Amino acid sequence: MKPKCFVSIQKAIVFMVLLVIFLQVFHIYLMLQEGNPIVGERNHISGWDQIMRKIRDACVTDSSGYYFILPDILGSRKSQSSGTHDVAVATHTTSNNLQNLVQLNERWQGQISISVLTQSHDAEYALYLIWRLHECHEDIQRKVIFHLVFPVWSHKDIINTTPHEIHCDKKLSMKAHYENFEIGELQYPHNILRNLALKMVTASFVLVMDIDLLPSANLSSSFQADIINSKIASNQTAYVVPVFETGEGDNIPSTKEDLLTDRNIQPFYINVCPKCQNQTNYKKWKYLRKSDKLQLAFELQWKYPFEPFFIASKSSLPLYQERFKQYGFNRVSQICEMHVAGFNFSVLNNAFLVHKGYKMKNKFYSQKDVDHHENRQRYEEFKKVLESSYPDSKRKC
Repeated sequence: MKPKCFVSIQKAIVFMVLLVIFLQVFHIYLMLQEGNPIVGERNHISGWDQIMRKIRDACVTDSSGYYFILPDILGSRKSQSSGTHDVAVATHTTSNNLQNLVQLNERWQGQISISVLTQSHDAEYALYLIWRLHECHEDIQRKVIFHLVFPVWSHKDIINTTPHEIHCDKKLSMKAHYENFEIGELQYPHNILRNLALKMVTASFVLVMDIDLLPSANLSSSFQADIINSKIASNQTAYVVPVFETGEGDNIPSTKEDLLTDRNIQPFYINVCPKCQNQTNYKKWKYLRKSDKLQLAFELQWKYPFEPFFIASKSSLPLYQERFKQYGFNRVSQICEMHVAGFNFSVLNNAFLVHKGYKMKNKFYSQKDVDHHENRQRYEEFKKVLESSYPDSKRKC
């Protein structure tokens, strides 16, 4: 017969073993938590891990081999669909203008695909801000796909970026290091960024625009209801959205009625390059008959150097020419190709974009004229390429 204490000793041993295991697991958990940032009262390290894993595994570059290209760094695209809005925005920025995404997200009901350029000295702020925007705004989590672009030489620095605590209820204290076009030794690669954002869109139609523009209210839902659902959308039509500008800090009109009565509003680029936008025919657009529906108001014949913003079919849209960096011809070159490829240009009656701040000749970066001259030469070379790419086209740039 076994002593009475035998069972109690067995239980005690099992209990001690389980206790040791528990304490070891708990100790490991505490060690992992020491360096982990906290978002409010929840631990969102998984989002940061997702970003850093993508950066560590970076291997795809642009055609020049200079930039690493990281699409969908938070894995948002898998869980998204075009839903009720089959038109999306594709945009791009450096960290200094990334905060504009909040306002854009409020104005645009559909998907937003955004490419962000960073480098060694800017990565800490850029990655923090991407993560913060994603974690602190549920609508951004639901609608926005983030992409990252950075020079290959900055890879070692960026993979060592450490996370910061995120408190959604506190004002952002960190600041950007650079302005667009003046980001250290980097040349701003507009078209690499645009192409990445464009390719990752899941909608059938796309509006490629700059991050410092705001669309009129309900543009995506109106385009869906009045153009796509009405079966009048064409894959060979660019639906031109007239562009305006207003003073820094001024209210941005949300409706055409508000826009037409706002004394601070003026046509976009009127002080820098009037002929780049005048072909929109602002006067005719302003005096169109009032309508509650989004409609095709009138057609335009493209003429150099017209560079409108527009909504177009993603599947038919030529990609942007990545040879153009910095200032000049990065959009004109694509519009030129669309013209040669047979696109028509139709102006939408109630839609518009507004740039935050007046564009002035004396407010550009110091090397703007040099870059513009170099890109003009690239444009002339590109036109020769178009002649061989579209041998049967009667249209020329």
